[in-house]
Formats: sequence, C-alpha cells, structure tokens
Amino acid sequence: MIEFDNSKNVVSRMVNAYKLKTIKALCNHFDVGMSVITNRILRNSFPAEYVIQCSLETGANLQWLCTGEGEPNIDGLKTEKKSIEVSTESLEKLERIAALKKDGAITDDEYNLLKGSIFNKD
Repeated sequence: MIEFDNSKNVVSRMVNAYKLKTIKALCNHFDVGMSVITNRILRNSFPAEYVIQCSLETGANLQWLCTGEGEPNIDGLKTEKKSIEVSTESLEKLERIAALKKDGAITDDEYNLLKGSIFNKD
C-alpha cells in the first residue's frame, strides 16, 4: 500500500529531481504560472501529471517522488522527450479519491483499494 505524501513535499522532491532551486523555476520548466503549483500545495491536491512528467524527464523513482520512500535515482534532466499515456479520467479519479480521503469520507483501506483499481488494470 502506497500512502502519497502531502503536495508540498512532493513538489519539493520535484524541485530536487530537476536540480532547481525554487518552485518558480519548476513552474517555468512546466510552462505554467506560479498559481498552478502553489494552489496545488495550498489545497494539498496531488500534482499527478507533473509527477509523472518529472519521473519521465529526470529518471526519478516514481515512488520516491510520490511518497519520499526509496531511492531517488535521479539521472538529471534527460534531453530526449518521452511520453506516457495516462487518461484524464484516471487522473481525475485519483484526485477525487484523494479529496475524499482528505475529507475523511473514506477510510485508508477504501482509499488504497480505489487507488489500486485505477492503476492495476491487467
């Protein structure tokens, strides 16, 4: 079972993975305004699409980015572009269940079961 860390810590690890110094520099990298990332931090809304992009571009361990557990395995910024297909629907589901967990509407076990059902489609 993976417990996602709070968004502030996740963003901090992304800054480290890209070897940047500030959240503003991270926003510049993603070509988004400061409010996009700072609102995620203030609302503790998990920045899934940015975490995935960061992992693909830096080689950072996805589990480390999301939870702080494990080894970072940061390769530094890669020059080649890669893509991963994650549906908007899956990202929206993940954000909805994270909000339910944060509000106490579902238990940790329910959260983990729902989260697993999103990504463990064999």
